[in-house]
Amino acid sequence: MIAKITTAGRPGFNSTLITVEADILSGLPNLTIVGLPDHAVRESRERIRSAITNAGFYFPAKQIVINLSPNDTPKEGGLIEAAMATAVLVASGQLPQEAFLETALLASLSLDGSLKSARALAATAVYTAAHGGIKKIIIPKCALDEIAAPKDTSLFAISSLKDLREFSQQKILCVEHKEFIADTEFPELTFEQIFGLEEEKRALAISAVGRHHLLMVGSPGTGKSLLARAYRYILPPLSFAEAAEITRVHSLAGITSGDLVRTRPFRAPHHTTSTPALVGGSTLVKPGEISLAHLGTLFLDELPEFRNEALQSLREPLEEKKITIARARGHITYPSDFQLIAAANPCRCGNLFSESRQCQCRSGTGLVQFSKIIGPFLDRIAVELNLNAEKKNYFAKENLTTHTAREKIIKARKKSLTRNSGLLNNEIKPEALYQIFSRANPVKIFNDYANLERLTMRSWINTLRVAVSIADFENEEASEIHILEALNYRFLNKKIDNLRATKAA
Repeated sequence: MIAKITTAGRPGFNSTLITVEADILSGLPNLTIVGLPDHAVRESRERIRSAITNAGFYFPAKQIVINLSPNDTPKEGGLIEAAMATAVLVASGQLPQEAFLETALLASLSLDGSLKSARALAATAVYTAAHGGIKKIIIPKCALDEIAAPKDTSLFAISSLKDLREFSQQKILCVEHKEFIADTEFPELTFEQIFGLEEEKRALAISAVGRHHLLMVGSPGTGKSLLARAYRYILPPLSFAEAAEITRVHSLAGITSGDLVRTRPFRAPHHTTSTPALVGGSTLVKPGEISLAHLGTLFLDELPEFRNEALQSLREPLEEKKITIARARGHITYPSDFQLIAAANPCRCGNLFSESRQCQCRSGTGLVQFSKIIGPFLDRIAVELNLNAEKKNYFAKENLTTHTAREKIIKARKKSLTRNSGLLNNEIKPEALYQIFSRANPVKIFNDYANLERLTMRSWINTLRVAVSIADFENEEASEIHILEALNYRFLNKKIDNLRATKAA
């Protein structure tokens, strides 16, 4: 008989369901694997033979053909091995086919028949569980803690191929689903430990409400890195769906520690990071830093020091919230819904944009410093903070602590998600924005302020989104005063235009 066992491969974030077909034919003993297997899968032939024998089964001394369907998709990864061995056992009559209907088997093999975990097991299991035709998933017992499966999917954990006999006799019980509880990180740095900078703390909290991208500009020592390090601790805890999605990405990169990711990612790559390391790629097409920061924070310190190619490659992910990597073998798409927090010195001496200190750099140095980030890249930044400006605390209504900021952010996000049908404020469409601000007459405000603030249409839309987050943060109805505060967080284009005018003069 032809045996069929379902498993999954790892060509990208969404994986691919694979049907392993095995047939035993007359002829000289041989094991042939077809269906575009990669080198690692072809190597499995000898492991399958030893694992079956050492697990207490017999290996047929005949011509065995294993087909990996769909035939036109490259197969890679070690999670297919156990399914291939099981298909041989079913085809030889040692296990019943009925026991593996609507079931996926995800595991690699040891020579003694033990089931082992492999790279991207968590990512593959989550994708497989979401597939409508799969009701049961068999995984290695040693990898039980890292798997996140929906409650309507039965999860079975076994240690060896020999346990498949008991599974087929329904003697192995499914694993109980554990309630997901997000971890609360112990803050290494809190808002209350940073003295002053109350407007900046408020701006960071507002950015967290709508996950707006933020840029801090200021002299060395003004507190940019401190604010970024404290920022991660005011973010709301993860939901189960978010944790499962982050774990999938980290599993594909091979950096999971065996359990679900329970805290929001905070990635801070060095400014010497290459473009493939930042956005993903290399020969293995692994996720890059922007995908590892998915649903978390990507902190780029010394932003102008990053390579221009790397910064420009962020423009599409900042807008689309995903990255597509093109290679000769095909295209792979990874999620990259991250929040960008960036910091930059305004010039070499650091005194540019300061109202109390004179810049000592040669004329035009500031333009060189910001040549990489002005234009389309800066348009995607919704909040700009000038830490060199004199502190007037016009908008800071209270001294925020880490705890109070987090509580207000959680409440504001719930309000925005309810109003926006599950979308955060950074995803609100323009037509919905105009409805929110219908009483404030945003068209008149745009005519009054857009030219003065040097705003493009994308910048204006982002300004309105920030204004909505300000209103949600204060639990108020969106109005003109919130738009005016959001405009206060746009200063860089105007400053750079003044620099150009000064240089031209």
